[in-house]
Amino acid sequence: MKVKKTIAVCAAVIRCNGKILLTTRPAGKHLAGMWEFPGGKIELGETPNGCLKREIIEELGIEVMTLDTIFLITHDYPDKSVKIRFIRCLTADTIPALGLEGQQVKWYRPDELTHIRLIEADRPFADFLCSSK
Repeated sequence: MKVKKTIAVCAAVIRCNGKILLTTRPAGKHLAGMWEFPGGKIELGETPNGCLKREIIEELGIEVMTLDTIFLITHDYPDKSVKIRFIRCLTADTIPALGLEGQQVKWYRPDELTHIRLIEADRPFADFLCSSK
């Protein structure tokens, strides 16, 4: 029996005026075109907060201040598992952010999250947001 690889990931929870920033997965990547909370894989020797700051600059061209982890989940895909740490972030940069990897960027109200094509791994956190308005 083959053991699945577990990938540690951080996702940014950026709010403004009651809405939450989401992006689509870039073309050519796993689950391309589906919506997700922006972020990415933690690299060797990197802290979760350092990872998120780097990923948001690379993906959106904005700087964030990371706060606390508000949700942690492990999700199993057929070929791998992802352990996602959802971290609250603040930004002073002008919004909207740019999709520097060709992805769409959009603000959603929490109640809208139930109606979008969100990646499966992010769904439990979206459901949590909808239930804790």
